[in-house]
Amino acid sequence: MRLIEVSVHNFRSLHDERFSLLDYSLLVGGNNAGKSAVVDAIRCFYEKDGYKFKKDRDACWIPPADASESWIELTYQLAKDEWDSLPDYCKLPNEQLKVKKYFLTDKKNPAGDKMQDSVYAFKSDGSLNDEPFHGAKSVQLGKFGKLVYIPAVSTVDDHAKLSGPSALRDLLNDVLEDVIAKSTAFSQFEKNFAAFSSAIKTDKGASGRSIEGLESELNTRIKPWGAEFHLKISQPTSASIVKNLIEQEFADSNHGETQSISQYGSGFQRQFIFAIIDVAAQYTTAKVTKKKEFSPEYTFILFEEPEAFLHPPQQESLSHGLQKLAERPDTQVLCSTHSPHFVSKNANELRGLIKLNKPDGLTKIKQVDEDTWNHVVETNQVLNDIAQKYPALKARLSADDYLPEMEAIKYFLWLDPERSGLFFAKHVLLVEGPSERVLIARLIGDGKLKYTEGDVTVIDTMGKYNTHRFMNLMTAFGICHSVIVDSDKDLNEHKELNDLIRDSASDLTRNITFIDGELEDALGITKLPKEQAHRKPQHIIMQYEKSEIPTDKLDAFCVLVNDCLEDKKGLSDKTKPEPEEGSVAIPF
Repeated sequence: MRLIEVSVHNFRSLHDERFSLLDYSLLVGGNNAGKSAVVDAIRCFYEKDGYKFKKDRDACWIPPADASESWIELTYQLAKDEWDSLPDYCKLPNEQLKVKKYFLTDKKNPAGDKMQDSVYAFKSDGSLNDEPFHGAKSVQLGKFGKLVYIPAVSTVDDHAKLSGPSALRDLLNDVLEDVIAKSTAFSQFEKNFAAFSSAIKTDKGASGRSIEGLESELNTRIKPWGAEFHLKISQPTSASIVKNLIEQEFADSNHGETQSISQYGSGFQRQFIFAIIDVAAQYTTAKVTKKKEFSPEYTFILFEEPEAFLHPPQQESLSHGLQKLAERPDTQVLCSTHSPHFVSKNANELRGLIKLNKPDGLTKIKQVDEDTWNHVVETNQVLNDIAQKYPALKARLSADDYLPEMEAIKYFLWLDPERSGLFFAKHVLLVEGPSERVLIARLIGDGKLKYTEGDVTVIDTMGKYNTHRFMNLMTAFGICHSVIVDSDKDLNEHKELNDLIRDSASDLTRNITFIDGELEDALGITKLPKEQAHRKPQHIIMQYEKSEIPTDKLDAFCVLVNDCLEDKKGLSDKTKPEPEEGSVAIPF
């Protein structure tokens, strides 16, 4: 069983949003983009630990015309045996099951009961069945696997306590039940305990009192009522042993002393929580059961901000662990994250990134599906057509650069933790190389650029030849962006490259600026010899440090950058000259 699609209607900042899930998926976006709304909508479906829809908290914040309805639809991909065990009416093609839960509605079923707060399955003809899926609500919620929710801020006790519900207690119960079933030691313990429970009632203490005597005293007083009171010493079960007899402790490997989990840092506690979930999933999937009715073995893990309290290497380790966990049969992971390290480690599977934006107070979700990806590949490879006209450019390409799958490899290589910050920015400034990036970063740090409120990321595209690729990626994920590149005076292939960048503009492209010539020309400083081009970033910063960049040139560059970072709604019609046919013209 796998959850493959989620649709949410009128839940907090979500009007009508749909997204797909892989075995391992990430919800990414800036602060207050709606990640928690998505997570909580799923939690309201499962009602894990009593978490239910509350109108005052969860109804859509910007009411649409149909504000009286709020619901979530989940589509599951089933294994053949799971699909076979479904009622015939809800067996969808391709071995799928689609269900709907109304959080708010005025609709009623044939019995006259409100359809609110129950789960209904879709029929094979696409209509919604009006009878609750598998009847009673208490039965319904057990039909969609087990939800494990780890909030951004949680304590180890939430997941490891033995006195109440927790993942560790469930894990210990499962292990101990299995052990007890075949344990010779426990069989002997049961016999000895039976003898003990019988003898202990009659044994007397130093005061001469006993449990049997206590029973007798009480029964003497209630005898006129025709009743008797008895104290029973129950045989220990796996559950009572776990709850009452097992204690946890940690030993420091350096000095061997035992200590409480609270004495360890938050990062270790977070890692221990994951370790419990990891082992629990492994032990759960090891079970083999045969059931005639629909009851899949499935664990869906919702992990909010798994990177919390972890330094970058530990974040990368946890990311790897979660991805390995999601490879197990019947285990699926959805994380919400603010960490570019988590995104970078998932850059080889862009379909697993669920990008949330929140323009005008409503959350919008963007994903790269198959059609979107095919369009990105097609537009990215226009560069290959241009290269055929220019021998020097063509010579830079290898045979595998013409393969569609190479586009995915390029993004995987480029989206390191620094560039992956673009998924959390409200605005991305794309520049040609590290020289522009480090200079702009320095100008921001020195307060020479006015637009420094955060939520802005400066990304270098490793050359003009990749700029259109990053623009296409920004558009696919709904990310606003601007571009600053050298015009290279339109020499040779640069005229067509500049046109390609213009043609790659979308509604999310706020500005495209071409520096006349190269960056050194704009700054009025000398260029390094070609063989020292690798020193260009440090050369420019050195010129800046020594105040050798003319003030008027530096001020003009700051104006240019500020213009690219202004909160525009798109390329201004007032600044556009008449475009040539089939292209987007942008002044430079």
